[in-house]
Amino acid sequence: MLNLAPILYASPELSPSLGGQWRGRIDRIDPVNGIEGWALAIDDPARPVELELTVGGYVLSLGTTGLARPDIDLHVSPLSRAGFRFAPSLFGRLARLAAHRRDKPVALRIAGTDVTLLPPGGRAPSVGELVAEWRETILADLGRREAPRSKGDRLLAQLRALRLDAEPLRERALRPLSDGEIGQIDLVHLSSDGQVWFIGWCKRGVETEFPALIADRVKYPAGIAIAPYERSDLSANCVGVVGLIETGWTPPAQFKDGFIYVGRAGQFHLRFGPQTRLVRAEAFTSAYQQLQPALVGGQGEAMGAVLASLANWLPGASAAGGVFVEGGVDRLLLIPGFGCIAEGWAVSPAKRTETFHLKIGDTVLTADESATYFRPRTDLQGAFGSAPSVTARAGFTTIFRGALPVGAAAAPLLRVVLEDGTSAVLRVDPKVPRRVDLVSDGDEVLALYPSLRFEACYPALLAAVQETLRAEWRAPSVLALEPAPEVVVQRLPHDEGNLRLAFDRAARFLPDLAPGTGLAFVADTGRTRTEALLRFEELRARTDAPLSLFVVAHPDDILAELPWMLTRLESRRFVYAGRGVALTQAGWAGARDSLARHGHAVDRFEIVDDEGRPDRVDGALSAAAFGWSTPALLDWSRTAPRFLRGTHGGGALPVRPGFDRLVSGGAIRLERPRASRLADLVEADILKGASR
Repeated sequence: MLNLAPILYASPELSPSLGGQWRGRIDRIDPVNGIEGWALAIDDPARPVELELTVGGYVLSLGTTGLARPDIDLHVSPLSRAGFRFAPSLFGRLARLAAHRRDKPVALRIAGTDVTLLPPGGRAPSVGELVAEWRETILADLGRREAPRSKGDRLLAQLRALRLDAEPLRERALRPLSDGEIGQIDLVHLSSDGQVWFIGWCKRGVETEFPALIADRVKYPAGIAIAPYERSDLSANCVGVVGLIETGWTPPAQFKDGFIYVGRAGQFHLRFGPQTRLVRAEAFTSAYQQLQPALVGGQGEAMGAVLASLANWLPGASAAGGVFVEGGVDRLLLIPGFGCIAEGWAVSPAKRTETFHLKIGDTVLTADESATYFRPRTDLQGAFGSAPSVTARAGFTTIFRGALPVGAAAAPLLRVVLEDGTSAVLRVDPKVPRRVDLVSDGDEVLALYPSLRFEACYPALLAAVQETLRAEWRAPSVLALEPAPEVVVQRLPHDEGNLRLAFDRAARFLPDLAPGTGLAFVADTGRTRTEALLRFEELRARTDAPLSLFVVAHPDDILAELPWMLTRLESRRFVYAGRGVALTQAGWAGARDSLARHGHAVDRFEIVDDEGRPDRVDGALSAAAFGWSTPALLDWSRTAPRFLRGTHGGGALPVRPGFDRLVSGGAIRLERPRASRLADLVEADILKGASR
């Protein structure tokens, strides 16, 4: 009979009188941040503790303490540095373990002892549990990543939540109590974004954020934020306030007596009446700018962030101040996450144009002055006089930089900044902005900026391309799914004749694969989708092999979607033939060997042209034809670069000399990737950055 000794855990208590020599615990097991916790010897807390990460009792990785843990140092010693962290890459190693280790427990023990650190939940997780959580995290990370919100965005979100909290006040019979008045509203402004701003006073000590109900003939739920400031004309128990209201209420042009009921039960109220004035944006922003330095607390800063999207963007206001500027934008190419490229003109006969700002929705973009250049616009001389000096710098081309969100579609406003700091805001025709496709519209971009690759903002463009591709990732549609432990994935060509050829080759060589091997086809939503579905059903009627069909929404390679599809297919190993590539007879034989292989090295299928020579145009060895293990691909995909056309060159796949294998003449090039000079430059630099 097997006698299993109970697990000996280190005590998480820090008192010297409780527990043995070793203290510590695992605080968190997280695929994103790794395995974190603390450990120390209570009799010598400054000594580093060596740790062993074990799988079923066998050591997989070594680590040591040495990270600062102020919460531990406070109770033990400022020199303890008892924290530890095992990197997230450990989860990739766990995924590569053989299938028979899937049920083995993963634990952390103190090296040279039998003492184990207590895991979260009190139970050691298994390899399979950790790998499943890691896989879900990676697949979730393939999609949209939200940028952190500004203080203004957070305030508006909080007010929207408070507005919902105020809904129950609709059902209450509210009336103003004589002792419930807490303030008065003197000035109101309705912003173009629907928020209501006000200036007034209230009693000292009122909360800065609260739900409310506006009673003005109809009941309007609202969320209100206020920022107090000291006013010398008020009594000691009152303060002036600037307020922001999130509501559906539209203030009237002439106010009558009304109330804003405040609090969860509506027991208090703010009063407005005939003395309350409705003012335009210029008057309110002027009043706010005078009060802003006196606002108390961080609420004023958040309100300023909200107001900044409105202030100083009033078309036509400059003419009233004696500033004459005319201009327009002829071309506006939007690049999400980066900004936009603009071509236009601006004329100010009396003052020199210095720079430009652009507002689209709530996003304000600033012209990169190092990438701005001017040119003469002789075609404007007839409108502004014959003096060449007036139009010598009238034409401009610039790059507006800023975090332009995906889907930005509001009518833009152009601010022309003059040499003395004054400015004028001009409306831009809403039909001018156009989202640019860096592949198909690349020549248009290079016509404006032939030197784009050497501009100071170019690295930011590369980063924006990566982030946008990640943000716009979408899971493929599944038209047919039959899981298989080993699978060949064929990205179907764009040309209908080549698509038929790919299916014919699959039907011919599928019987040569090992029984149970799956075949997955990937079409797109273009004109060949119906042909792909028809050919797929014909093939499925002639074979018992597991066949699957996916559809993606773009015409390019699918390296970014491959981890998601292989997870749905439950595949252990795969061979991938990319867009415009088909396996040859030697390639199908190589695919059988690759799918039967153990380990996690890459098998590369040499791509040849129609004359049997190595492809020298797009590369004979590339990420368009390779075989690998699914766990290794998932681990690699966490940090893999994204490309405009799905892949480029070697695709930054890992290279392990002595372990990787080559299948000579394993694939043939049927079609070329979409032609684009700009995409070639961008993808080559993304690949170069990934290799570094």
